[in-house]
Amino acid sequence: MIEKTVFENNEEIILYAKEVYGLDIYNVRKVDRGSANIYSLNDDKYILKEFQSKYSKVEIDKEIEVINHLRKFDIKVPEYVKTLNNRYNDVYKNKTMIIQYFIEGYTLNNNEGTYDQTIECADCYGKIVSALKSLPIELPDADLSSWYSQENFILSIKKHEDLISMLDENEETDQKIKKDILEKIEMIKSISSSTNFEEMANLSVLNTHGDYNLLQFIYKDGKINSVIDFVSACKMPIVWELISSYSYIDKDAKDGEFNLDTFVDYVKTFNKYIKLNKYDLKYMAHLYLIQILNSNFGYKQYIYNHKNTELLKFGYLRTNICRYLFNNASIISKRLEDELGNDV
Repeated sequence: MIEKTVFENNEEIILYAKEVYGLDIYNVRKVDRGSANIYSLNDDKYILKEFQSKYSKVEIDKEIEVINHLRKFDIKVPEYVKTLNNRYNDVYKNKTMIIQYFIEGYTLNNNEGTYDQTIECADCYGKIVSALKSLPIELPDADLSSWYSQENFILSIKKHEDLISMLDENEETDQKIKKDILEKIEMIKSISSSTNFEEMANLSVLNTHGDYNLLQFIYKDGKINSVIDFVSACKMPIVWELISSYSYIDKDAKDGEFNLDTFVDYVKTFNKYIKLNKYDLKYMAHLYLIQILNSNFGYKQYIYNHKNTELLKFGYLRTNICRYLFNNASIISKRLEDELGNDV
């Protein structure tokens, strides 16, 4: 949910841009996109972004360091305007602000990517992870091991059962949700007792975007014109973002099932930049399955507010992905090992 802006009116924004950035602003327009307050300045010459209060200046400094580093590798990322004090961001009324140059283009919805756009996504991700290997600052470690601990599986079952108790026995949609949640619980129980979690500790952990997916791309003429939103940049098993990003871009995966030929090409494209190890290939699908199995995102939001129908659709999609991966994770692993194993 977007927080209330700290700016009283457009005149205050114009004054702020002049006093802090030295910019002469004559036009301000609110942009409805993302979770931050965003304003177009001077008919899309600049973009002012007011970050949510949960993001500290330290986190924004990290994002700017990452983006400026990637620019050295000719990766298409935002370009920031410096303040009069030669800084890339500013704190105003306890909110961190940045102004960047406008990026021309448009966005795609989930699972609208063609084959070429899908492969471009993998190529871009490979370039980003490769470039971030030489990042001069230390990124926070997003330890995902808790996702596949026995304690987390127990907690996950409990939170899913708690949602079931809130459902209406006489409401058709609620009963469909109940059926899905019960199926997820059975999959969680099966995965928790059949997966070698010790081997998963060998997954490749590297600097990465932290939230790499289709929603972070601005397209122009059908190609990526910029990758945005590096505020979540961290160290994590890179195969999680690799498989997750595929599942939300390929038009053939819109119902939760992978086009396995395309997915193999996707992984091969990334592997040109970052060589995956045998554990990456073996457990990539299992890691993603575990993460979305344990999440109740979509269903929870709808149960608390029945107006969240789009989030409910997302919950349905993720359950479809769970079903597919639960039945095919081992097939995916073998295909990856057969086709990329010689590169390990």
